[in-house]
Amino acid sequence: MEFFVKFFRKTALTPRQKTGNDGEKLAENFLKKRKKYKILEKNWRHKSGEIDIIAQDGAVTVFVEVRARQKNALVSGYFSVTKKKKSALKPVLEAYIGQNYLQFFRFDVIEIACDGSTRTLFHYENIPIFSG
Repeated sequence: MEFFVKFFRKTALTPRQKTGNDGEKLAENFLKKRKKYKILEKNWRHKSGEIDIIAQDGAVTVFVEVRARQKNALVSGYFSVTKKKKSALKPVLEAYIGQNYLQFFRFDVIEIACDGSTRTLFHYENIPIFSG
């Protein structure tokens, strides 16, 4: 019985995981309340990966990658979405697009710069992911 309890006990989040979760919640609230998007999915998984937020902006489905970082990080959240990361995300987006027969979609990045208890959010829309 002790093994069962240990196995199913929730483990504490690392500071990085907590920053990421908090960033995703902040991004979701920003999209819903400030931008008036409808949130369709959070942390949508496909066998090859995950997309943080899928939202609806009018007739356009928006795939959102959220990047929360310390304000003084060497690489900003925006620039942390490298070609390699985009290549990893493409099959996930393609799977969702195929399953839902989407015609209009785009890829956005939300960067959250963390400085103590202060959070600054930057929303970058229509980032190229399917070109080149």
